[in-house]
Amino acid sequence: MMPGTIAERRPEAVTVEATTPIDVRDLTGAERAVALYASDMPNGRRHYTNEQCRTWIVQGAERLGAEELRRRALYFRGWRLLDMHRLMTAQVQARHEQRFPQRLRLLRADQGGSLTVFMDGMTEAARLRNSRVDLDGDCPCHGTGGIAVWGADPDASYQMMCPVHRRAEIDAFHRANRAAR
Repeated sequence: MMPGTIAERRPEAVTVEATTPIDVRDLTGAERAVALYASDMPNGRRHYTNEQCRTWIVQGAERLGAEELRRRALYFRGWRLLDMHRLMTAQVQARHEQRFPQRLRLLRADQGGSLTVFMDGMTEAARLRNSRVDLDGDCPCHGTGGIAVWGADPDASYQMMCPVHRRAEIDAFHRANRAAR
């Protein structure tokens, strides 16, 4: 017999963790996208009902578990911020591709997750979690919060805030600009 092989099942030794039903509104947009990616959602492009998307989100969330779902969602959001600002590092990109090898499936999952955010909204706890971000690899700011951008002319060089490590400051800046209008 191999070590770790269960030879005899005893009912008193088996414990089952009680889980509460998953409410899609308690998930952030990135968590919904990751859950859809992990679900049985078909890869093909078709129209699905909101109820079917919710069912797949719950299925993917249950499949991954809350901790893994949130961890992957934080990394997905960090990857998206770097990609959007054209600051991607090779290490972050490689780990993202390992985690999500099907690029088009992730795109469709992200679109489906965004649609459910629009249709169903978010709880206050999910909304507060929605701005959190993390990276699975090196950040271009190296943890300093600032990224030097060098131009051909020294006068064209400047420093920008890191979209990952200075997220709260960037969001506060945009809120202040909207309030001033």
